[in-house]
Amino acid sequence: MLSRYKLRHTTAGLLDKFIGRNNNYEWYWALGVLYTEARAAANRVEFDLLAGTAQPATPACASLARTWASYLKQALHRHAASPEDLAVARLSVTFGLPAVPKRPGYIEYGDPFLCTLHLASHDGRACVRERTEHCVPHEEFGSPWHR
Repeated sequence: MLSRYKLRHTTAGLLDKFIGRNNNYEWYWALGVLYTEARAAANRVEFDLLAGTAQPATPACASLARTWASYLKQALHRHAASPEDLAVARLSVTFGLPAVPKRPGYIEYGDPFLCTLHLASHDGRACVRERTEHCVPHEEFGSPWHR
């Protein structure tokens, strides 16, 4: 059984890892690729981490859904739990949000996006974490490895 602490710990860790710069898809920052693919789907991507599926079911989204389902399994294993202990494991990313005031001392480039991770166990315990950051579609920024 997952305690609230373990749910919060797992949610925070996975969300930070997802938004981090080391989250890549074919040498591009995964969020930039998702932004490009989300344009045709109302600027929103939904991952079901229990099933390993994504909406829209584009190549990068589907690949990242499987990858993050595996990361969830690893994170839960560290707490002596498994994905079967969860009723909900949903990650959503909404792009194209209205501009927000710049934070002093931060270099922020691109458009704001909201990333939300929701984990809930079968016994009703739940944790939802949200984070707003900035990114640019990968087709606009490019990658030095692909030039």
